[in-house]
Amino acid sequence: MDIDHIGYAVRDIERARRCMEALGYAFQEVAEDPDRNVRIQFGEKDGYQIELVSPLEGGMEAPTPVDAYLQAVGNTPYHICYRSPDLEGDIEKLKRQRYKVIIPPRVAVALDSRKVAFLANRDIGMIEIVEES
Repeated sequence: MDIDHIGYAVRDIERARRCMEALGYAFQEVAEDPDRNVRIQFGEKDGYQIELVSPLEGGMEAPTPVDAYLQAVGNTPYHICYRSPDLEGDIEKLKRQRYKVIIPPRVAVALDSRKVAFLANRDIGMIEIVEES
């Protein structure tokens, strides 16, 4: 599996984007994912892609995937996403390596409606896997 992007949990997506733009990142439009209750924006620099993820405006009433990170440590990188040519097969391989599925595969609006899954390993934390297009 190849790296697709690094995800950052941020409270304010516009402020985070401006900081990253000052470092030379170019950004796509913001996508809202009401299923996960988040706003997402992808940026790219030198062939590397990052993903900014923040709760939807007024979204703290409903849980989001980044709440725990924002409450515990604030804005922070929180996952590496890998592209998978065989999403289900790679999930099974990772489960045999002591990864636990924390969010099963489902469509991600911000990733061209490709399926993604989140897994965690107690020794390294959380990863995301996205099916290749």
